[in-house]
Amino acid sequence: MPETLEEISYTVAVDLEGMLQAVGQQLQRDRLNRKLKPMDVERLGGPSYKTVQAIEDGEAGHIESLDRYARALQLSIVDIFDSVLASQKTPLSPEAAQMVRKFNETTVAGRTALLAMANALPPAAAPRGPRLAPPAGPRASGRSRPGPPGGKRRTEE
Repeated sequence: MPETLEEISYTVAVDLEGMLQAVGQQLQRDRLNRKLKPMDVERLGGPSYKTVQAIEDGEAGHIESLDRYARALQLSIVDIFDSVLASQKTPLSPEAAQMVRKFNETTVAGRTALLAMANALPPAAAPRGPRLAPPAGPRASGRSRPGPPGGKRRTEE
């Protein structure tokens, strides 16, 4: 498998309202690219111009209306839905992509261990700010905090 991270993505959950809004916007873009007005879509066998406007506003009533609109533009509603879902894909972070690759390359026991570890993690909180990088490596002195200059510590007398 090539080492390209761009191939690994996931689909963001889309609710029906968001999906219909995105489909309406896609149909509107396709109509405008053809320099058509809503009334032209109706003349081409699509739904009424009021329904066209409602669909473009994300208020599609029936799948049949969406299909008629798409066919009037000589498109497939299946292709419209597919392109909308494809636009909802988000690339994984490099760390997550590496975990997916490792998961695919490991044994059943390794997968079980990775899943157990993932299930034990607490849910992610909302991002609070920039992520800090972990320390570059172990400290030479092995101490958890740096001491005073010269390596000497004060002692109470």
